[in-house]
Amino acid sequence: MRNLAVLALALGLAACATDATAPSTSVEGSYSLQRINGTALPYTFSNGVQLVSDRLVLGTDGTFTDIARYGNGQSSTEVGYYTSLNGSITFNDQTSGITYQGSLSGTVLTQIVSGFTQTYQKN
Repeated sequence: MRNLAVLALALGLAACATDATAPSTSVEGSYSLQRINGTALPYTFSNGVQLVSDRLVLGTDGTFTDIARYGNGQSSTEVGYYTSLNGSITFNDQTSGITYQGSLSGTVLTQIVSGFTQTYQKN
């Protein structure tokens, strides 16, 4: 009988341990681009175009908007859809017609787009 009580206690403790969950960071929100290929903004591309800032907003409805501002005063907007699972994010850009990957670690979102590694910080 004593062994049965010890076994029941052990199983109860194990069940409690598996119920605990670590807090997760929500993907949704606003992010500011910090670096491209390790270089802080402003970033000058090989064609001379200078990117001054970039803001990425991930909506709760699975949509995203990305607004880039350039050194010449112009801006561009990309829109699309995203899905996320376990810190991995897939972006389906409806403006450019491309799909690319990203990841979220804490408050840092990283995208790999057309050979460029873009590092964002959650606002």
